[in-house]
Amino acid sequence: MVTFSDYSICACGAVTLFTANGESYSCSLKNRKQYLPDLDLRMLHKLQDSYCCDHCVNHYGMDLCACGSGAEVGQCDNAFSECGRPAQMLGRYTRFVAPGSWLF
Repeated sequence: MVTFSDYSICACGAVTLFTANGESYSCSLKNRKQYLPDLDLRMLHKLQDSYCCDHCVNHYGMDLCACGSGAEVGQCDNAFSECGRPAQMLGRYTRFVAPGSWLF
């Protein structure tokens, strides 16, 4: 189970949640209840608002396609093998890295 300690709201409309061990997960505020139904933001420490987060800049998010297009999962028009998978999965990975990528 992932335990969050802090969160930040971005001007793009996303919330980024941070764990004590440095991981972060993002999703659009409009999708928060779908991806984090039991999360009560009032119980977390609110960080300063941001104007560029992983959700809008890097297209990392539980609700975003793993191909990096920035489209929501299932709404992407690309035909990459990564399409249809989320860019982040709670407790599993904080970013999807395609096989053969230069990233680790």
